[in-house]
Amino acid sequence: MTSNDAPFSFVDEKTGELTGIDGEMLNAMAEELDWNIEVVVTDFATMPQSVLSKKADLIADGLYVTEDRQKTLSFSDTWYTQGEGMLVPANSTLTSRDDAKGKSIGVMTGTTHLEIAQSLTDEKNIKMYDSQANLLQAVANGQVDAAFTDQAVVAWSLVQNPNDKVKLVSPYEPYFPGTIAAAFRQDSDSDELREALNGALADLKATPKYLEILQKYGLGSDNAAK
Repeated sequence: MTSNDAPFSFVDEKTGELTGIDGEMLNAMAEELDWNIEVVVTDFATMPQSVLSKKADLIADGLYVTEDRQKTLSFSDTWYTQGEGMLVPANSTLTSRDDAKGKSIGVMTGTTHLEIAQSLTDEKNIKMYDSQANLLQAVANGQVDAAFTDQAVVAWSLVQNPNDKVKLVSPYEPYFPGTIAAAFRQDSDSDELREALNGALADLKATPKYLEILQKYGLGSDNAAK
């Protein structure tokens, strides 16, 4: 089950193959397990219910492990971690969230990243933007000293459209860390699938391919599962 959500898990329009961070990891594990993967696409919000109603066996699509979701779903071991990213001008000397205290900060309207900005600076220094593109441009133009946005999304954006005027701070410890894993139903058949997948996941993490997948989509060793 996927919501066709880049860069996490989506169907490549050219090849028709499942790709993305979760998609490529799942393909690698499925190859070891000799599984045939059939992709089922639905809206992100309906993925849990679709698995619970047996329209698919598992979710692999950047799904955070939360206490609320654990009430109805069973999660695999951690695939990787990701939260917000800190975006700064290319010539910036800021190397951590603490360095942004008192600085001008940009965030997208309606996101939880506003909370981060409010913890670091006065309201007068916070600038709101209505799109990721406008936020990135504000950083590139030096209109803000730093910006906070979804790490994986902006990293993938910079892979697709390199911009030498901005950079993601790395390594970076997120304010809102997220643990990503596959989700299953809570039943004996799903338990068997989950344990098989966990074994293949452990094998994948022991190979260079694991980090290569993360790096392909703009993430890195600080996103690797501990």
